[in-house]
Amino acid sequence: MWHDIWPDVVSRAGLVPMLQLGCGMHRIANATNVDLSSKTGADVEWDLNNFPYPFKDNTFSVVVSLSVLEHLDDFFSVMGEIHRISKDGASVYILVPHFSSAAAFVDPTHKSHFSARSCDYFFQGTDIEKDYGFYESYRYELVRRYVDLQGWLNYVLPLRWFVNRYPAFWENYLCYLLRGAGIFWELKVVKS
Repeated sequence: MWHDIWPDVVSRAGLVPMLQLGCGMHRIANATNVDLSSKTGADVEWDLNNFPYPFKDNTFSVVVSLSVLEHLDDFFSVMGEIHRISKDGASVYILVPHFSSAAAFVDPTHKSHFSARSCDYFFQGTDIEKDYGFYESYRYELVRRYVDLQGWLNYVLPLRWFVNRYPAFWENYLCYLLRGAGIFWELKVVKS
């Protein structure tokens, strides 16, 4: 599903201030691309584990982070920095491997593992936000969340629907039988 919206996201580059965190070799034209390695041709060479990021508050209308957060040390600080440097109402697109995916553990550079509900800390009114949201003051609005399943399971539409409709039940009871592949979040920055 996130592949379906990708052309729309990329087409906004150059029309609005866009930032891609951890671009690797897949830079977005007309966006500000950040990466740790100078070999990527990034516009800004920066270790995303170093805070604050080298951008002013309220700079970006779109932030893209595809397969990056799992490599970083502090999820809450990264999400706080994305919030700080984004404009109110900015769109944030995140892709990470699901914790039940072998890919989450195969790469030894992965430092964090994610649930479909990992961002619930930042969404007003979720059970996790009610119980633990006091740790961070910034908030996002969930526009959409989508879990891809592993391999052929992703093509079984009723399974995909069930997993995305009932992620807590799936993660608690079924995710090691019906393994996830990746989690995609589209978030909206809430500042007021």
